[in-house]
Amino acid sequence: MKTHVLTLFAGALVALSTPTTVLAAENTPSVSGEIAFELQNDWNYASDDRSNLNNNLSPTVEPSATFQLSPRWSVFAHAVMEPVGSAAKFENRAFEDIGLYMQDLYVEFSADRFGAKAGKLNPGFGVAWDKAAGLYGTDLAEDYEISERIGFVGDWRVGAGRYGNHTVSGATFFADTSIFSESALRGRGDTRERDGGVSNTESFKSFVVALNGKEIPMLGNFGYHLSFMRQAKGAGNTADEHSFAAAVFTSFDLGGGVTFDPLIEAVRQTDSGGAAGTDRLYLTLSGQFGWKGWNLAASWTERETDNPAAATNTDSHFQLSAGYAFDFGLSIDVGWKVSEDGGTETRTLGALAAYTIEF
Repeated sequence: MKTHVLTLFAGALVALSTPTTVLAAENTPSVSGEIAFELQNDWNYASDDRSNLNNNLSPTVEPSATFQLSPRWSVFAHAVMEPVGSAAKFENRAFEDIGLYMQDLYVEFSADRFGAKAGKLNPGFGVAWDKAAGLYGTDLAEDYEISERIGFVGDWRVGAGRYGNHTVSGATFFADTSIFSESALRGRGDTRERDGGVSNTESFKSFVVALNGKEIPMLGNFGYHLSFMRQAKGAGNTADEHSFAAAVFTSFDLGGGVTFDPLIEAVRQTDSGGAAGTDRLYLTLSGQFGWKGWNLAASWTERETDNPAAATNTDSHFQLSAGYAFDFGLSIDVGWKVSEDGGTETRTLGALAAYTIEF
């Protein structure tokens, strides 16, 4: 089925790119992008389960580029080089198990009030996996991030002006089973339809609809996200997964150069992971103070799992972190995290250095 997926993907690119030929003759194509570099060390120094004790020093490199074909048409590519898999018991892993893969590759059309994308992308469900503050603020919320999907996304700006910007979007998608599901350098294995999992259907049976708002002049610089998602069951699943997300976030200017950025998000999943009767509720609270390049952040996420075959289980992550961003682009953050997963508590100390080159 990989050939089928590649044909569909290539056909979408060709179909969407064809109208650009006339415009490209009138407008010189251009390329812009960035390369983000990160070096992070995570030390699990205490745990109820000694197998969790390890140290992981790892780089992450994320090159991305936008190929502007005309004023309205572009191609976006985003690759990720990072460790593949988790550190083993008691392992002190340094610059090991590095894999390189394509996370996004899509054609985009952008007009004044309408936009569309087609290719490998993130259809856009929830925001805490990206916006939660702190070094470890996004860790547990990344459970419901839906990246690396083959899909079509359309959005329509329904309001813009003194009351903020409001956009309705919709997407249909399935899990990537093309050659782009593999990784170079260190292999992570490819994805096939027979592997199962929600939205792994090689057909457009899954969808998400969302309403997003930002730059609303109330309670600071207010924004919100509301979305509903259905991920169709794949091989081995017993039900479709249905999820609802609601988030609010804002930014306050407290004076004296001090800012405060809070976020609240709740996500409800029924038949989570395609398992009938397994429901999950996520709640994320985060906030970050900023002052002259400094930041101080706290985040908390709780995940409650209701499984008919077992007692209700509650997991949580709490983190504190602080950092400084230099004028020349380098930022350094340090953080502490305590996580409880399946009744096992683990404590982590970490540090992150990040630098981005734009072109």
